[in-house]
Amino acid sequence: MFKGEKNKANVDSPERLNRLVSGTKLDGDLSTESSIRVDGTIKGDLKCNGKLVLGVEGNIVGNVVTTQAEIEGNVEGDIQVEDLLILQKTAVVKGAIQTTRLIIEDGAQIGGNVQTGDLPKVSNTGKAPSKNGQPDPSPAQDESDVVY
Repeated sequence: MFKGEKNKANVDSPERLNRLVSGTKLDGDLSTESSIRVDGTIKGDLKCNGKLVLGVEGNIVGNVVTTQAEIEGNVEGDIQVEDLLILQKTAVVKGAIQTTRLIIEDGAQIGGNVQTGDLPKVSNTGKAPSKNGQPDPSPAQDESDVVY
């Protein structure tokens, strides 16, 4: 062990890996300080301060907030990933995605908005906020722009 690492908790160590196996169903929110693999079903929000791996048979009906994620199964809810999100070809996401980095394999399905990098959040109007934090106003339509 290196100097200074004695008190450091390793969230990626095999001893701290959480797992919901196929056939397991969890109703309620789940929060973990280490990585988790989900091959079962979660009906509730998931907060993970490590890496989430959602297997092919895995399902999450709720919002996901995690440091990293690799998705092979189904998510019905918004996904917020601090670092890297990988969507495998079997992934189906029905919700908004916000992540710093994104890898999408051919065949993955997304039904929602995707925001990557350090861009400002998009408001409900679909426009990025201006420098003062408010959405830029839409230009007024005059009658010459209207199609009858």
